[in-house]
Amino acid sequence: MPNEIIAKKLDQIEELLRELAGLLARPFDAFRKDTIAIRASERDFQLIVDLASDINTQILVERGKKTPDTYRQSFTDLEREDVLDGDLARKLTQSAMIRNILVHEYDFEEDYEKFYGSAKALIPTYREYIKTIAVFIRK
Repeated sequence: MPNEIIAKKLDQIEELLRELAGLLARPFDAFRKDTIAIRASERDFQLIVDLASDINTQILVERGKKTPDTYRQSFTDLEREDVLDGDLARKLTQSAMIRNILVHEYDFEEDYEKFYGSAKALIPTYREYIKTIAVFIRK
């Protein structure tokens, strides 16, 4: 995946982050009553993690590394490659765990507040990820 494609995926993540931030801007009590907003925010979150994992995998493959087995591993492998710092990688692995809960429906629908808080907290983390990867691909 040439750097231009990675840059386009970063733009897609940024667009999804803006949309997600808008969905999560209202107070939790209003959010939890809006099933369409809940579903849209969950899908945005899933797509953000999916796109980031695609980017991570491409960077790793281009460096001659094997394809990660999991979304979480894609972030930890980028840390091992000194593309992501440890703190950022740890936060991003949390997002992969949340994504898996959403996709595999482990009971998350009963705890929207947990998703709401986690997703809000991870928006700045993904903005940092975008900056980090953008700098990396310019090198």
